[in-house]
Formats: sequence, structure tokens, C-alpha cells
Amino acid sequence: MASRYRELAAAFLPALRNAGWMRPSPPGKNPLFYARAADGVELHCELSGRNPDSAVIVAHPAIVGSRHAQVLELARELERSFSVVTFDFRGHGRSGGRCPLGFGAASRDLEAVVNRVRLLGFDNVGVAGMSLGAAAGFVLLSRGAFFDSFVSIGCPPRFPGLGPASAHPRLSRAALRALGMRVDRSPDDGPDPADVAAGLPPVPKLLFFGEWEVAPPEEVAAFAESVTGPRRIVTVPGVWHADLAGREPLVRQWFEETL
Repeated sequence: MASRYRELAAAFLPALRNAGWMRPSPPGKNPLFYARAADGVELHCELSGRNPDSAVIVAHPAIVGSRHAQVLELARELERSFSVVTFDFRGHGRSGGRCPLGFGAASRDLEAVVNRVRLLGFDNVGVAGMSLGAAAGFVLLSRGAFFDSFVSIGCPPRFPGLGPASAHPRLSRAALRALGMRVDRSPDDGPDPADVAAGLPPVPKLLFFGEWEVAPPEEVAAFAESVTGPRRIVTVPGVWHADLAGREPLVRQWFEETL
């Protein structure tokens, strides 16, 4: 039981440490566009930066959306070298729909955004995913090489679920909505990252993990070692889930080398 509370707390950390607590971030000033998922859900996207050839998509953690302070910090760093696309998964921010408790729908949202970015004329497309965004990247890669380079930040090997909160679905749904996530509790048909890690295409992968992640350290280590290469693994000491702790320049440098 204690481990389930630990996993739940770690999964909620990006929302709990969001700058300004419950105050919404100011709207962006970047050009807006929409990507349409296969089931018709419209996904709100923003484009920044001026590289006409290479773009990096930053995929946010669950609950917080694309205006999360750490997403914006990474986007600003990447803008030094690339065009950058941020977007809201379904059930978040200004996107439509509701977000199932799993990674299948999120991976299809990411696929729609990647395809839309390709249509904008970018030849080279990278993905930097945080938590939910990282898991969506793993699941999408397992269906083929949709993008050219990948940075995973705090990917959970398996969906952590709601733990003890699942016994109170209405209360948990209301709490998640108050934090910024509209939930669909119907079953999600996507695999977990741990299920697909050993069979991915040879896209370059940089894997960041905090010293304390959603899953126990031995599970995170086994998952990281199972990921198909080429890959590099970085453990960030002294931080919790999906936190770069000032290492955004390493992400930019990785994409400069691999895109």
C-alpha cells in the first residue's frame, strides 16, 4: 500500500510543483494551429522558433498541460536551435476530449501532432516527452519510426494508475479536473513502455530519470536497460519525477547532434 501511495504522489508532482500553484499560466504569444487525432479530437498546438528544417515537439506530463513551467523552460532552451511545437494532450488545456488512464490515446495524439508538423514542412522532427509525454513517445515508436530523435524525461515503465484513489472514482475525477485534467475512465488499449522497450526502431534515445521516480529504482533501471539502442541513460541525482533540474541544455545538445 505504501508503494502505491508513493507512485501516486510521484505522478502528481509535476502538477503540485507547477509555478503559481493553482494560478493559470498566461496565454502564449506564439502562432497557433490544431492537429486532429484519428478519432476527430482537436489538439491545440503552438509553434515557436525559426529553424525552417528541424522541429522538436515537447510533450507535457499528465494533468499540467503545455503551459507547465518546466515545459516552457525546455521549449525556450530548444528555441535557440530549433523550431519548437508545444501542444495539449486530449483532456488537457485547450484541446478537446477526455484523457483515458493509459498511454494508447496519448500516443495517437502525439502521432497526429508529428504528422501535422511534417505537413508544415519540417524534414527533421524530434520529440522531448515528460512523463505522460515520454510514455506516449515510447508507444508511438513501437508502431514505427514516426520521428527522428527522442528524449524521454521521467518515463514511467508502467501506468501508475490512481492507487487508493481508484476506490473513489467521482472524487478522484473531480480532483484531477480541478488540477487541469479531464478524465475518461474507460479502458485504454495502449501498451506500457516496459512492454515495447525491447523492440523499438533504431531512433537515437536519451533517457532522463530522477533519483526518485514513479516506479522503484530497480524497476526503472531494468526498464532503461531494456530499451533498444542507440540510447544514453542519465540519472539526475536528488530530484523526483520528470525533473531536468537545469539540464535543458543537454536536451538541446542531444538534438543538435541527432537531428
